[in-house]
Amino acid sequence: MSYKGKILISNSSIITDEFNKSVIFVIDHDKTGAFGLAVNKKSEFKITEILTGIPIDYSNVDIYWGGPVDKTFISILHDNRNYPDPGLKVIDGVYLSRSFELLMELLSSNDSNYRIYQGYSGWSGGQLEQEFQRKSWVSHQANSGFVFPNDPEKVWREALKSKGGIYKYFAEHTKDPLLN
Repeated sequence: MSYKGKILISNSSIITDEFNKSVIFVIDHDKTGAFGLAVNKKSEFKITEILTGIPIDYSNVDIYWGGPVDKTFISILHDNRNYPDPGLKVIDGVYLSRSFELLMELLSSNDSNYRIYQGYSGWSGGQLEQEFQRKSWVSHQANSGFVFPNDPEKVWREALKSKGGIYKYFAEHTKDPLLN
């Protein structure tokens, strides 16, 4: 089973590592491994602290923590297919790019949702499947609302509610859902 195009919602029992209450948007997954970006973790850094060549006008643009792998890896998720090269379509309305030119266009545009990520979440072949066997994650269908949320802090709980059933119950009725 491939989790490409899905979100992974961390089990709330993961409390001691970087994935605590994380929602990972899976960009690619096959037998060789998986690649994704944490969509609900804002970095403490701003764009001009991470990238050179960014005009000072954009110095307050947020950067998101994509995951613990390779902090030099910068990527962009956006929703505008009308650019000449929007990048890789992951799901309807969500594209992945690493283009500096596209980043500059997105920064100066007001008609696109986008997020800039430093680092990524990665798994070697079979590793993600083992984490599912340990119940570290639950998967759910991704949509642009999870990828471009108004409030990233609420995505983990909102994803659980959207999953429905017991996940929704615990997200709505407990301070810290232990079952997800």
